[in-house]
Amino acid sequence: MLSLHLSSSAASQQMAKDLPTLAIEVSYPFHSHLIGRSGRNINRIMEDTGTRIHFPDRNRIAGESKSNSVIIRGRLAGLEMARQRIRADIPVEFVVDCSLERINSIGQSSLLQYFSTTFGVLLRFYPKIDGVDCQVNIRGQQNRVKHLKESVVYFGRLMHTSLESVVVKMETSFDHVWVVRDHVDQIVAITGAGIRCPDVSISTELPKKYCIWIRGSLDQVHLATSMLTGLLPMQLMVQTESQRFNPFFLEEAKTTDILFRVERSLSNTLTIRLASYEWNARNLFDLMRRCLDLPFDQRILPSLPESWLALVEITCNSFIRSSAKLSSFLSSTTQSVSRQPSAILMGDVSESCSSNNSRLSSPRAAIESCIPASLAASRFDQNSSRLLSQLLENVGLSHYSNLFVQNEVDLAMFSTLKDEDLISIGISSFGARKIMLNSIRELRK
Repeated sequence: MLSLHLSSSAASQQMAKDLPTLAIEVSYPFHSHLIGRSGRNINRIMEDTGTRIHFPDRNRIAGESKSNSVIIRGRLAGLEMARQRIRADIPVEFVVDCSLERINSIGQSSLLQYFSTTFGVLLRFYPKIDGVDCQVNIRGQQNRVKHLKESVVYFGRLMHTSLESVVVKMETSFDHVWVVRDHVDQIVAITGAGIRCPDVSISTELPKKYCIWIRGSLDQVHLATSMLTGLLPMQLMVQTESQRFNPFFLEEAKTTDILFRVERSLSNTLTIRLASYEWNARNLFDLMRRCLDLPFDQRILPSLPESWLALVEITCNSFIRSSAKLSSFLSSTTQSVSRQPSAILMGDVSESCSSNNSRLSSPRAAIESCIPASLAASRFDQNSSRLLSQLLENVGLSHYSNLFVQNEVDLAMFSTLKDEDLISIGISSFGARKIMLNSIRELRK
């Protein structure tokens, strides 16, 4: 009976280790919308997709630098389902200028109610200093973008205002701006929209926030915004046994513009990280499937916007080149790069794998030193972990603290766990699990 239990425990640990992690970027002001009141929205997505989703704890702390990272852990099919659900639920906001007098003649409250009930969108009014014009933000969701665009068109007619100068503001990251900047002219040529990116060429003059402004007609700015979203960095990561690594995948990654990094740990475990643009999700998922030695019938066919097809020609092998440029940029910088949250710098995998005894490092050290913070899929928050240890001590279960640290579960991740999750990491005591589940319910409230 004991040997059966140990075998089952070892199998569950191996299964947990082989679960890949997906990291995508979502503008941090939208995180609270995705989470929903008391976590209802994100809990529904996790239940429907069989995944665990984590948002950076530091975003809730005043004064801390914000992160756009959204971390998803689960089976490959579940990762793609969760990615689609998150992208569909992200708010989209168009900015229109119109006459303040015209707005007041109809009434802000009447406009708010009508557009909410008719189109399901939210209006926000920002009168300008001149007292004549007013900026109006019209906000909907990506999965109802058709209704959102119809609301903008109707608003323009109602306000007698031109829709040839609609604005979209993308709050993004250093990583995104770095890889986008070489393709702005091509996107402008395709869409006809005007695009203004922050300058990241001078390390000592980086902005506090990274915002991309898009201006043009309604269709132009929507198309340009979609294409810029397709250029967001995305990463897949997994920890697996070293004998499962096939060096052939390194060359294949280069042909599909995927940065491929492998780190060996002392326990003969490999951390495999694949990164590219989000439009390249199909190649990323397929290469990860092969790294995990999964059958062909488990391949993932991501649902991607048609507007991303143009990015295939625009960005040919540019993700790898952007990493090389950034490496050169950082190496030539003598001063510390201020306000830079991370760097798209994965390094040369051939050096990491050429010798079993050289450059041994833990997965955590590799993540913290080599990949963007916005893509740090295996990193958990140390402050949040200490808070979890304090909680366990308060409920008399401090002897389980090390177990959660070993499994890289912090307080935020702990609040998403279910009974089967607690069992899978080795908590067999019914009483302890009951106390923890009660604590989790309290945290969700």
